[in-house]
Amino acid sequence: MTTNTSMTSIIQKASAIQKWSRRFFMAAAGSLAISAAAGLPAFAQDAEWQKVIDAGKKEGSLVLYTALVGQPSTKQIAEAFTKQYGISVEVLEARASEIRERVRVEQAAGRFAADVMFTSEGQTMLYDKEDKSVDPLPATPNSQKIGDKFKLKVPMASVMTIPYGIMINTGLVKPADEPKSWKDVADPKWQGKILSDDPRAIGAGYLWFFSTYDKIGEDYVKKVASQKLVFTRDQRESQRRTARGEYSIYMPVIMTDFSDLKGLPVKFIIPEEGVPYVLYGTVMLKKAPHPNAAKLYLDFMQGPVVQKIYASLGYGPVLPGMTEGLPADVKAISEAKLYGTTDTTRQNEMLAKSKDIFK
Repeated sequence: MTTNTSMTSIIQKASAIQKWSRRFFMAAAGSLAISAAAGLPAFAQDAEWQKVIDAGKKEGSLVLYTALVGQPSTKQIAEAFTKQYGISVEVLEARASEIRERVRVEQAAGRFAADVMFTSEGQTMLYDKEDKSVDPLPATPNSQKIGDKFKLKVPMASVMTIPYGIMINTGLVKPADEPKSWKDVADPKWQGKILSDDPRAIGAGYLWFFSTYDKIGEDYVKKVASQKLVFTRDQRESQRRTARGEYSIYMPVIMTDFSDLKGLPVKFIIPEEGVPYVLYGTVMLKKAPHPNAAKLYLDFMQGPVVQKIYASLGYGPVLPGMTEGLPADVKAISEAKLYGTTDTTRQNEMLAKSKDIFK
């Protein structure tokens, strides 16, 4: 398997949480082996699915494009897939916009280089409706088991949710003053003390704006706008700036990053209303060169091995029952109530509103 994720990045991201994910991978793999040995009935043991397994193994390889950049879990999952099926995985990581352009150029030239892509629900809608570059989803064993709210109209096999919340500097914010909800950040006492991802461009800030505008209302968003927010588009550096005491609050923060900041004077808060989120999943690209291996990968991503890995990192799993045994802080994030997400069909409308409000 090849990937452009550097070893330096992998080492930097390693933490106690990754140790938990390895433990859960072993537990999940063991459960699968026990089920198979016991002869329990399963979709994967049906004759037609067995044909997919046999054909995928003959194809022997798979090409994955992923917009989730710099995550060691991608390599870990690919290695687990190879271990189970003997199918090698070649990974290309890039920003969502870069991958979309690459796929567009490749397919326009009659080159169909990649089999599957890991991306967001919003991006999938663009691939499907505008680019016509993805194929319909095949039925797989695990696709029948995921939660109903994660069964989508767009041809994406849901895998996990990325939750966003509030981060505070504990040296600047007293426990009694900690914001407990999204509404609390509109309190005038935080004026000039909030660092925010820019809501006027696609990203975390826009996700927060979209969700709270719909759920709480325009008056609330305008109150937050009067807080003299300082805007940023560098999420990682913004977390460090808040930890250094430049700001009392940073929002919205990717909740799964809490493990990277352990030992620093920061606290991650799950708002009472819930967490805005981005739903990620796997799509099958048009004319995939390894179609059977692609089907196996789609199924694998929705199975217990991968679902436990993501849950152990704080992402929200789409398969029920994956958070049992997690540390309390990780479990709280992984099980956080989902508050709202964006709608690609309203993107131009909502970006215009955001730019008008946050001048």
